[in-house]
Amino acid sequence: MGAGKSTVGRAVAARLGWTYVDNDDLVRELAGLDAVALVAARGVDELHRVEVAALDAVLARPGPLVASAAGFAVAALAAARRRRGRTIVAWLRARPETLRARIGVGAGRREDARSEAWLAETARQREVTFTAVADLVVDVDDATVDEIVALLVAEVRARS
Repeated sequence: MGAGKSTVGRAVAARLGWTYVDNDDLVRELAGLDAVALVAARGVDELHRVEVAALDAVLARPGPLVASAAGFAVAALAAARRRRGRTIVAWLRARPETLRARIGVGAGRREDARSEAWLAETARQREVTFTAVADLVVDVDDATVDEIVALLVAEVRARS
């Protein structure tokens, strides 16, 4: 949330000529609600269940493709294990203050996710799993979208 998954994902897919699949779109498709409305109507646990289902839906699609995944889905160990070895996983890592600045007023975001303290604690909780799952960690705080895209495209081409 705020690291640039959608922006970078779309640009990487365009550069490679691949399909892009956005996590937020899949959540909306599967639940019939966006993430904020889903949390309000059914709670955070239901959002997390749908996020893992969205990752499963991405994995069921034929490739090649570029997809963003929700942080919870990556942190869910079962989902992470299913993904390992089938994809190149890039963690777009950002400092909590960067994420908070990018989120801005938080329109379309869960209320708790607008808090820098929540962002820091969530990052701390997920760091070990994200590091274990990621094939590539990209610090995005001071990088441009073009720099990040170039790095990811080069990585994909090197592994193809």
